[in-house]
Amino acid sequence: MSEERVYTLESLGEPLFTSRSSEIFRWEGDDKLLKLFREGVDKDLIDGEEVNTKEAFAKGVTEVECFGQVEVEGRYGIILKKIEGATLIGTLGKQPSILFKAAQIMADLQIEMHNTHTDKIRSYKEMVKHTLMTASVFDYLSSEEKDKAIAKIDALPDGDSILHFDYHPDNIMTHDGKSTIIDWMTACSGAPAADVAATVFLLTEGEMIPGLSKAVAAAMQFLRGKICRSYYKKYKAQTGMTDEEVQIFRLPFMIFRLGVWTIESEIETLQQKIREEIAK
Repeated sequence: MSEERVYTLESLGEPLFTSRSSEIFRWEGDDKLLKLFREGVDKDLIDGEEVNTKEAFAKGVTEVECFGQVEVEGRYGIILKKIEGATLIGTLGKQPSILFKAAQIMADLQIEMHNTHTDKIRSYKEMVKHTLMTASVFDYLSSEEKDKAIAKIDALPDGDSILHFDYHPDNIMTHDGKSTIIDWMTACSGAPAADVAATVFLLTEGEMIPGLSKAVAAAMQFLRGKICRSYYKKYKAQTGMTDEEVQIFRLPFMIFRLGVWTIESEIETLQQKIREEIAK
């Protein structure tokens, strides 16, 4: 019987990509990748990404296949099918003409996802309330404010649509005219408007990629704002969704954003915005 191979960070080599929560490495050939999470990432989120990716793949809303988890020097990772191509944002840099298609691609993929239903992926209400009650970044809220927030969340519409909750152009891979959604760590189930609210927030209020020069950041801000307006208009036109339906989900997404990502530059602003929403 052959011995099980033991992997080390050194044996993995240099990461292909890095993000706030993980590093991406080649994995045993050219057709698989290892998404290795950074220390401190909640293991429940990692387990959730495995479940979410497998369910999304089984339901046909992503080409990303998940082959399970591994552990490398105390860090957990999931093995994923390698998807050819570049992200929608990366493609824009090489093919500016795709700007005119990006919003439609976003709307079409998200609507397809929202028309897909699940009983295996956790509900957005469960996810948001757990975040509110366990993340220390919410210690600034009184128990009364937390109770009011939970009551507001409980009163929101339910649903069993697949939601991504981190849906933006950098989580869409495109190649040879085909596009697919990637990065399912924050996926949940619920009402489609909750996911639309999340995307609108990310594209209008979320922090830009760290380390950008002021000029590049300004250009990216303009670009994502333009894409957001067009995407949102197309989504509403194709589904009949209203601004009012989307706005009521602003509070739960901001809670999730603050509690899960805890991005330093966003903390103070998000805390204030959450308190204002709770008080309404």
